[in-house]
This record gives sequence, C-alpha cells and structure tokens, in this order.
Amino acid sequence: MNKRIPVRLKREPLLEAVWELRFSGNKPSVADLMPGMLFNALPGKHAADVVRLPTADIPIQVIEHDRNLRYMPKIRLEEGNQAIQIGERVVSFSCRRPYSGWKKFSADIRNLAKTVRDTGLIKTLERFSLKYIDLIELDRPLGLGCLNLNLYLGGHEIDTKPVQFRTEIKERDLTHIVQIVSPAEAVAPGYEKRLKGVLVDIDTIKTLDENESWDDLERRLDEVHLACKIMFFNLMAPETIFELGPEYEG
Repeated sequence: MNKRIPVRLKREPLLEAVWELRFSGNKPSVADLMPGMLFNALPGKHAADVVRLPTADIPIQVIEHDRNLRYMPKIRLEEGNQAIQIGERVVSFSCRRPYSGWKKFSADIRNLAKTVRDTGLIKTLERFSLKYIDLIELDRPLGLGCLNLNLYLGGHEIDTKPVQFRTEIKERDLTHIVQIVSPAEAVAPGYEKRLKGVLVDIDTIKTLDENESWDDLERRLDEVHLACKIMFFNLMAPETIFELGPEYEG
C-alpha cells in the first residue's frame, strides 16, 4: 500500500525507539571491557548511571551455550531518556519519550557505532535493527479498528476484544517483526497516569552478510528507518493518522 508518509505526528505515539547491533567479538569478555571504553570515549557519558543487569552474573560459558541468553545485555549506561546496553554479543541504544527525532537519534547511533568499531572488540557483524514501540491513544474507545487490520477467528471478528498478535513480514532483505497488543497500558516519564491504548511494536531487522562492513551498516541505516516508518503508517487506518495530527513536507 502506497500513501504519503508524514514527517511527524503532533500527537506523538512513540514510547521508545531502539537501535540494536549483534556481532561476534574478538574476546570472550566484551561485556566487561566495552562499557569502560564507551564511557571514556562518548561525550557526556561521564554523567551516566551504570547499571548491572541480572544477566551480568551468569558465566560466559553458560551464555554461549544458550541462544536465549547469547544476545541479552549485561550492563546498561543510562543518561536522561537515553540508554546504552552492552552484552557479550550485543550493543543497543534507546531513546524513550520524548523522542529526539530521527535526525538527532540517527546521529547518536552513528556516533555510537563508530565508537564501538574503534574499540577493536568486534570480529564480525551479524545484524542490526531498528525497533519502534508506539502506543496509539485517541479520544475514543480503541480496538483493532484503529489499524489497517481485519482479524477473524473461527468466523468471529476480533476488534474490541483483548488480543496479542505477532507476525513476521519479509520485504526484500529486511524482516519486520510486528507485535500488536490491544488493549495495552504503559508508564512513561512525566505522566502521572498509566497510558492506555493499542500497542504497536515494529522491529525491522537487516541481516549483514559476511562481505558487508561497518560502512554498509551506516549506508543502510536511513533505508531501514524508512522501511520501518512506512510499515508503521501502512498499519494505521487513515482516520487514525488524521487524528494523530500528521505534518508533511512541502
């Protein structure tokens, strides 16, 4: 489906944006070495809070033999509404509401990617992804009707009934993992009450081939972002986009 894509929405639905890089390291102690190297190299990170996550105490041998643990972060560097998470085979960068916008977020991603590359701890790049977690809130009762989605089960339409939905959509060499939860609740900084609406989680993944490099990662970043953004707006019903207050270029 082709439609004009807004530059931004006045009623920002975004809860969190996450960039993630998966890799194999040159050493078996990447999660121990990299936090200090990033802490010293990234401007402003001297004010970050360092948090040890529960997986930090799991032996490396156990992590390497369990695929569910292999890409779990062990350390988090928190600063304001941003966070860097580091594991033995993963680095991620997130921005929670209020979203800084793609221009600033992508510049921060590129800066972090360069800094990670310069540590010399990465042997092989495996994949990178962009995930956007949005909560659709409107001034009316919500269900799946706010989306470009018709769901039937045994002849029964699933609209206002509770539902959790997950699927994968292939698009050229990208994979979109789409998850929808309705109804959903969330907590966001600066909001006294819990937010309620329809949760739309889109994780757009680019697997990197053996011959692809850090330059390819940077070159494809905007393309992956645009594909994720188009997927989001194609999922929205036209009246939902209107109610969210779209702003266009030109």
